[in-house]
Amino acid sequence: MAPATQQAQLAAEGATAASARMTVGIGAARALRRRRGYREHLQGWAFVLPYFLCFCAFVAAPIIFGVDISLHHWNGITGAEPFAGGLQYARLFKDSTPDAQRFWADLGHTALFVGISVPLLWAVPTAIAYLIFLAPLKGVFRVIFFAPVMLSPTAVGVLWAFLLGNTGAVNTLLGLHVTWLVSQPYAWISIDVATLWWTLGVNMVIMYAAISQIPTSSVEAATLDGASHLGLFRRIVLPQVKPVSLVVIVLATIASFNLFAQSYIMTGGGPGTSTETLSMWIWRTGFDIFNLGSASAMAFVMGVILLVIGVAEYAYIRRGSLR
Repeated sequence: MAPATQQAQLAAEGATAASARMTVGIGAARALRRRRGYREHLQGWAFVLPYFLCFCAFVAAPIIFGVDISLHHWNGITGAEPFAGGLQYARLFKDSTPDAQRFWADLGHTALFVGISVPLLWAVPTAIAYLIFLAPLKGVFRVIFFAPVMLSPTAVGVLWAFLLGNTGAVNTLLGLHVTWLVSQPYAWISIDVATLWWTLGVNMVIMYAAISQIPTSSVEAATLDGASHLGLFRRIVLPQVKPVSLVVIVLATIASFNLFAQSYIMTGGGPGTSTETLSMWIWRTGFDIFNLGSASAMAFVMGVILLVIGVAEYAYIRRGSLR
């Protein structure tokens, strides 16, 4: 074989071998990347798994169990009784039974409380957060206003029942004779004041964080234009914190809809049933009357109503912020 032909053949064989090695190298690199991807994927699931298991155990499973209970006549003692289907839901909307009437009456009481408390649970903490932002010793004031949050609902109810009793500290110190807890509208005013005092700190901290993030250039420009503190609050602060205000309003709505302890401890739902909330009636239906099926159906209807209200609030505020 001629030397030139032999060299060409060797070159071709070398190119083929190099190509094969390159193909093998690319395949090995791809396999290594796949293994790394699988490893990272498994690591991600390993981090998520504890939360996922807790979610299944404490959220998903109770919801599924609650749905099953709401579809049966169940008293919680003898176990699941005959299948009721959607009867217990239909009764809330069709029957004129005392139970259904009580459900809608207590829903009205709850809506009244939500309508009164939610604006206060946003406006008062926002104003206090702005005042603390302007004041010295910010940390001290934040601690003072946040301290009541650490109390339990039972402690708050007992404390305010003592303060607002007929011979309580408020009437004694102010020389009043107001029946705060056993007559209207004072009963609702008492519950609103206690709730505002107790939960103000959380919303105040959230709004203070939002106010602290406002660009200083906006505040300085408005100050140079001669804006007062009130003008800064109305024209600079409030528009800038709208997204955070949405969060506070939605959270306050959810918390207010679940009002139970303050009303139960302070007024017992009275006078009459005028301060009995939907959560109280659901609890009494389940654990006083032992009709857990009906109580579960009420709870899910309440959840749907709350979801609709939350979505409506979000859409309304979102639309206003985009204008």
